[in-house]
Amino acid sequence: MAAALREGRVSAVTSTPGGAGVQQRGQAGPGLQPGWGVSPERQQAVAEVLGGLAPPAGRLAPGQLRAVTAGLAACRGLWADLVVRDPDVRWYLPLHRSNSCDVWLLAWERGQDTDWHDHGGSSGSFAVAEGCLVEQYRTPAGRRIARRRLAAPEAVAFGPAHVHDVAHGGGGPARSIHAYSPPLMAMTYYGATEYGLIARETVAVDGPEGARGRGGAGTALAAASASAARLTSGSLPAGAPGIDELLTEARSGLARLRPEAAFAVLADGAALVDIRPQEQRIVEGEVPGAIIIGRNVLEWRLDPRSQARIPALARADAQIIVMCSEGYASTLAAATLRRIGLREATDLDGGFQAWKAAGLPTRPAQPPG
Repeated sequence: MAAALREGRVSAVTSTPGGAGVQQRGQAGPGLQPGWGVSPERQQAVAEVLGGLAPPAGRLAPGQLRAVTAGLAACRGLWADLVVRDPDVRWYLPLHRSNSCDVWLLAWERGQDTDWHDHGGSSGSFAVAEGCLVEQYRTPAGRRIARRRLAAPEAVAFGPAHVHDVAHGGGGPARSIHAYSPPLMAMTYYGATEYGLIARETVAVDGPEGARGRGGAGTALAAASASAARLTSGSLPAGAPGIDELLTEARSGLARLRPEAAFAVLADGAALVDIRPQEQRIVEGEVPGAIIIGRNVLEWRLDPRSQARIPALARADAQIIVMCSEGYASTLAAATLRRIGLREATDLDGGFQAWKAAGLPTRPAQPPG
C-alpha cells in the first residue's frame, strides 16, 4: 500500500472534505480517533513510511522531525488527493499520531497565516511540499525577529522554545507537512509590542500551527485530546510521579516564605531572584531590586561550580528566594538549587501575584537594556 502511494500508483479523486483516504466517523484507526484524520488504510501507509524515518517511541529531536517532514513531503501519493483548497480559511488534516510524534498536512492560499505562537514545549519541523511559505521567528536571544522564505522542497526544524508566525509566501497555492514531538497538546499565542513578543493566552490544540484554520472532515478537539491522553498515559514508566506529587515533594523540603516574611529578610541580605520571562514581567510588573535570571539558565548562574556562575550569589550559604508568577515554577526551581548545594534556597509562596496583593513595592517592568 505505502509503496503504491509513494510511487503515485493510486487514482487521484476530486478533493472534498470526505474525499479519498479521509476517515469517516465510526471507523477505527491506529493512533487517531474515529472521525479524526485519515482512513486506517492511509494511516497505515503513513506509518510504514515513518518507520523508516524515525523511531516509533520516545521524544524525537528536531533533526529527526525534519527527516519526517521532508520524507513525507516527497511522498506525494500519501497526501496529494486529500488536500482541500479553501480561499477563506487555512485548511489542515492530521495524518498520523503516535507516542513519539504527530504529523499534519496543511494547505495555504494567498493571505493566510498562523499568528505568533509556540508549540507548548514540543519540538517541531515543517517541510514545504508545494509553493512557498514565509516564516518570521523570534531569535534565540529573544530580542530580534528574523524572516526566511522557504520554497519546496525546503524544510526547517526547531526546538521547544521556538516562537514563529508562518504565512503563505505568494504565488500559487502552498502545501506543507508538519510534525511535532511530543504530539501537540497546547500552544501559547503572542502579540507584537515595542518590547518584543508578549504572551497573550495559552489554549488547547485545535490544529497545527495555530487554531486559525479549518480541519478536515469530522475533526474535533475533544476526540484529539482523548486520543492523546490515552497514548501519553500508556507510555509513562511505572511509578512515574505526576506534577502534583513533584510539587508536594519539593515543598516538603522548603521553608517557603510569604511575601511579608520575604520582604523582611531582603533587608538582611537575602536575594529575590525573578525567573519569569520578559514578556510576563512586562504584563505583570516587577519588584524593585529583584535579580532577574531566566529559568533556563538559573542553575548555571547559581551553581558554585559553574563557569557561568554569579559569584555573589553562587554560594552554599546564600539566602536565595526564587519568585515566579504564582509560586509553582519557583518551587521546583528552588528545590533544584537545594540539590546543587544552595542549602538556604527557598521560594516565594504565591509568587509575584501574592507580593502585589500584599501591597509590597512593585513597578512597571524596565525595558531591555
